[in-house]
Amino acid sequence: MTEEVLKKTPLQGKKSNIVRDDLKNVGRRICTIRNNYTLTQQQMADRLLISRNYLSEIENGRRVPTGPILVALEAVFMTSREWISNGSGEMLQSSSERTLKARGVEHEDIVELLKGFRTISDDGRKKLLNILRVFMIVEGKERHGNS
Repeated sequence: MTEEVLKKTPLQGKKSNIVRDDLKNVGRRICTIRNNYTLTQQQMADRLLISRNYLSEIENGRRVPTGPILVALEAVFMTSREWISNGSGEMLQSSSERTLKARGVEHEDIVELLKGFRTISDDGRKKLLNILRVFMIVEGKERHGNS
């Protein structure tokens, strides 16, 4: 495989659409998020439930942030996955932050959910996500019915 093709090919085996050529830029954007919240690498890594070394490798463009890390960045730091991946749009999702705070969702709740989710088997995760989808449908109908 030539260098040019490799740079334009999405990384295989990762749950992310980030292209090799963009790793350094993605790492810089994640570092920008960290600096925006005035966190050390250790503090951010703790919130993302990853090691400081792994975060450092991501920030320096040596590792790909996997899908779960991108989801955690969105949930914990209210960032846009699109902005992280390719720099388009706004860094922060201010409307999401207001919505979560209005519903009483705290950072600790999100961390607890992520910790629990990571301990479940792949099959268990699929089942849990299906249960959550059904719950969200039922809850949506109840909310609309009570309006």
